[in-house]
Amino acid sequence: MRLPPPGTAVPFPLMSFLIVCGLSFSGCSGSRSPILTPAPDFPAIIRPLDGSVGTVVLVHDRLRFVVLDYSFSAIPQAGSVLELYRDSTRVGRVRLSRWNNPTTAAADVLEGSPQMGDTARPD
Repeated sequence: MRLPPPGTAVPFPLMSFLIVCGLSFSGCSGSRSPILTPAPDFPAIIRPLDGSVGTVVLVHDRLRFVVLDYSFSAIPQAGSVLELYRDSTRVGRVRLSRWNNPTTAAADVLEGSPQMGDTARPD
């Protein structure tokens, strides 16, 4: 296919062909990429970092104790009574034992039936 000499009118089919070829070689597909948005039913989990909040990471039903993770907050003193919450609903109570390390602590279950993922905080 020969291009017309400069200064002459370019037929419409040839012009559209050149535009399509130019867009395909330039990497532009002519359509916009979709904007990613979070799913509307995705629950937002907000955990305060200013208080002493632990997360239940292990539950031993038979011996009635739990292990709490305090990776992002300070561990309360041994003997402290903590309330357990699941989705902002109180589900039990535990007492911290003397065993702990820098990020975890064991606690005896006083009431309720804790599950992994519950949060423990003093009230």
